[in-house]
Amino acid sequence: MKRNHLWLAVLLVLALALVPALIGCGDDDTEDTATEDSMTEDTATEDSMTEDTATEDSMTEDTATEDTAAGEATVVPVDEELSADIEAVQKSENIETPPTIDDGMLQGGSDTAFPPFEFADDQGDYVGFDVDLMTAIAKKMGLEFEIVPTAWDGIIPALVSDRYDIIASAMTITEEREEQISFSDPYISADIAISAPVDSPIETAEDLADKTVGVQIDTTGQFAVEEIEDVGEIRKYETILNAFQDLETGRLDAVVNDAPVNAYIIRDNPNVENTGTIETGDVYGYGLKQENEQLRDAINQALQELKDEGLYDRIFQKWFGELPAEQQ
Repeated sequence: MKRNHLWLAVLLVLALALVPALIGCGDDDTEDTATEDSMTEDTATEDSMTEDTATEDSMTEDTATEDTAAGEATVVPVDEELSADIEAVQKSENIETPPTIDDGMLQGGSDTAFPPFEFADDQGDYVGFDVDLMTAIAKKMGLEFEIVPTAWDGIIPALVSDRYDIIASAMTITEEREEQISFSDPYISADIAISAPVDSPIETAEDLADKTVGVQIDTTGQFAVEEIEDVGEIRKYETILNAFQDLETGRLDAVVNDAPVNAYIIRDNPNVENTGTIETGDVYGYGLKQENEQLRDAINQALQELKDEGLYDRIFQKWFGELPAEQQ
């Protein structure tokens, strides 16, 4: 019995000794956990703030680039008489109004950052050569034209999936594209221009060797540069305006793009000029689904009538300041 009592006493002493330790461990764990939670929360907050700040900075930079570039190219030629004449175009007796996705409307997918063919003016309205011409063409068919803003790299898939009726976006007719869609008759010619600083020695395609060249993604400008040997670097942009912004800031040696577009963008810029040309024989057409023959025939008829009546030439002169090449 005494031995048992002795063991009980020993156990009691040990238990009393362990209580503070156990209590202390519990406090440390709680405090450590709280501290860890606090650190996690603080870190998360800091990360969130960093991420938000980065996102905001990125958005600000992207917006600034786009706004600055677009702001340099939004001067709209004013011809109130021509605008009134376009609005007054009547449906042609030679054209049966073709069916469209929305009755009474002709919807055109367009990369709306490609002056002078399509872009937003200071009021946010879409304007440009394509807009004026397609407005008149649509009226000839008994329809009203409506722009559907579309990113260039998805413009053909969106047409095929019936997001709009046509592609009205200064699209060059190529054999590769004709495998996916059909085109109207050509409505304008467009070789490729090399735009560079006025003191640049770049005048020919060969002069682009070892140079950093900006192009708009998936355009004939890009394809032309990719065929030139020894180009240093090809930088692809979502819009051609952003390429010109980087040319202005010295990030590019040249921009290669459709000649009439480049001429319009740099028309009031004393620092940049079209220093050379890559002759391609390119022409633009309006893109349609391959099976939409009735709409294609109607557009072709309307386009020819506008040329015969002289309205096409007036629209051309408004945006390019001269007559079409075949009229010169």
